Amino acid sequence: MKKYIALLLVLTMHLVLAQTVSSKRMIDIPTCFTMDQAELELGGRLYATDGMSTEINIGIFKDFFLGVSYGGSNIIGSRKPVWNGNPGVRLQYRLLPEDYYYPNISLGFDSQGYGVWFDDLEPDRYQVKSKGFFFVLSKNYFVSGGDLGTLGLHIGTNYCVTEEAVPGDDNINAFLGFDKSLMKNMNLLCEYDFAFNDNSDSSPTRDKGYLNIGLRWSFSNELHLEFDMKDILRNLESSDNLSRELRVIYNTTFFAK
Repeated sequence: MKKYIALLLVLTMHLVLAQTVSSKRMIDIPTCFTMDQAELELGGRLYATDGMSTEINIGIFKDFFLGVSYGGSNIIGSRKPVWNGNPGVRLQYRLLPEDYYYPNISLGFDSQGYGVWFDDLEPDRYQVKSKGFFFVLSKNYFVSGGDLGTLGLHIGTNYCVTEEAVPGDDNINAFLGFDKSLMKNMNLLCEYDFAFNDNSDSSPTRDKGYLNIGLRWSFSNELHLEFDMKDILRNLESSDNLSRELRVIYNTTFFAK
C-alpha cells in the first residue's frame, strides 16, 4: 500500500515543466518554504477531541526561521483540558534556493507532533510523532506553461529524537506530498507520511502510514483558511473514521525593512 501511494504522488512530476514558483507549507510535513527577515506567521488548529494548538514562526534572517507551538485536547467543552507534554520547537534553514533545474534544499528540526497526546502510553507520545531532524527537497512548477496553475512537489526524510523509540520501530522515516492550485485563491494539498518509525507491536497504529488531504483558501496574501481530512487510511487503531481539522494562518511583518 505504502509504495503504491508514493508512486502515484511521484509520477505527477512528469506532467509538468519546471519553473520557479514560491512554495507553501503542507498540512503536517515540512517543506522548503522559507520566511523573509522580520516576517511573522501566526497559526491555529482545531482538531479531534476538542483539541486546539497555536503556532508562532518568526523569520530571523532570509532563509532561516524559528517557531514555537503548543496545544492540548478538551480545550472546548466541560471536560478537564489535557495539555500536550511539551511545547513544540521548530527551526529551519534553506541551504539552496531552487532554479530551473534544481530544487530547494532545506534542513531543520521540529519537535511538534500532531493529533492526540497519549499520556496513558509508555512512553507518552503524540498520535503522529514529531519529525525531529529532517531533510527536505521541494520543486515548484507551472502546469502547461501556467495555463493549468502551479504544482509543488516535496519529498524528505526525518529522524525522530523527541519521542522515545521502542523495539520494532525504525528511527528513520520518509514523507512526500504535493500542492496544486485549483483556482486563483485555492490550493489542493496532499501528503503521505510513511511512518516507518511507528511500526512496533506496542504502537497504537495499523502500519498503513498517514495520508492527508486538504484545501487552503487564501483570502489575501496574509490570511489563509484550511480544511484538512487527515488519517484517511485510518492508521490509528482506535479510529473508525478520518479526522477533520480546521486551520488558520496569518502572515505579516513586525517592522519595516
